[in-house]
Amino acid sequence: MLDVDQVETFHQEGYLVVPNVLDNSDLDPVRREYESALEVAAKELFQMGEVSSAYADLPFEQRYITLITECPGLFYYLGISLPLDYETLDPHWIRLHSGPALFGLLTNPKILDIVESLIGPEIALNPVQQTRMKPPQRLLAGALAEYSNVGATTWHQDFGAVMDDAVSTDLLTVWVAMTDASQEMGCLAVMPRSHREEELSLHCPGHRNPAENYIPQQILARHGVPAKPLPCEAGSIVLLTRWTEHGALSNTSNNLRWSFDLRYQPVGQPTGRPAFPTFTARSNGDPDSVLVDPEDYAALWEQTRQRLLAGSFDRPLYEQARWLANRDNPVCA
Repeated sequence: MLDVDQVETFHQEGYLVVPNVLDNSDLDPVRREYESALEVAAKELFQMGEVSSAYADLPFEQRYITLITECPGLFYYLGISLPLDYETLDPHWIRLHSGPALFGLLTNPKILDIVESLIGPEIALNPVQQTRMKPPQRLLAGALAEYSNVGATTWHQDFGAVMDDAVSTDLLTVWVAMTDASQEMGCLAVMPRSHREEELSLHCPGHRNPAENYIPQQILARHGVPAKPLPCEAGSIVLLTRWTEHGALSNTSNNLRWSFDLRYQPVGQPTGRPAFPTFTARSNGDPDSVLVDPEDYAALWEQTRQRLLAGSFDRPLYEQARWLANRDNPVCA
């Protein structure tokens, strides 16, 4: 668990880098699972005519980079949450990855120990979770270049990704580095102590991707301090509060930068994404409530996917209107 000084630093600064939390015994199962998922995706996309080759002779990183630049839809196979714009998509693309190695990462005791240090022992998974698989930025164009899971990650607060019913939820972001994340590779950057206002900063709707909301530089500049890059090695994690303003640098390297954005909260608090599933990952008070079977985890998401396809969920997945209302604000120009 975190020590007293680390907990104090997190609360004072709004972030904390914890190096070398996970080792290869934790990360390798996820890497192997994603190699298999990429193999399946490549074959299907080639059969559909979405890519010119399955690129079976390429190693994992180069294969992913080559495929994603040819077919942005590849990411739907590898993401770990369902697409919010599902109503505009062909049903084939309404999918996600929910394998047992991913479940093992979500419930890894090393991560849960750290989470418990900050929010207590009754821990639930918040369903706002992402994998960020970022090729070199120079290879991306158009909307893909501004899609935060693949291209640039704009400046934002994580509370902006949930609905207002979760305003009091003690939401904790755990950013897991699957590869090294140097400044050249596009590490995270934060505005230290920006969480202290405990309010949502002005966000503008994205230009090419309206859902890629961002805090404009004019708003960030009010802090009067420069952004702080957070380079770290594979297996390290970065902790963020729901109010901490953060983004990511561009990947100017020749390599893939891969991370997971995981979010945890106390059991029973609103998730801010009521259409998507949550589950208990740790509980001292009710240990029988803890989800332990990865097949049950996958089933939760498959049931949600089927509800979306059937149109049986009559509430919005996400509140975008609050950002669209800012489109005419001069700072969003």
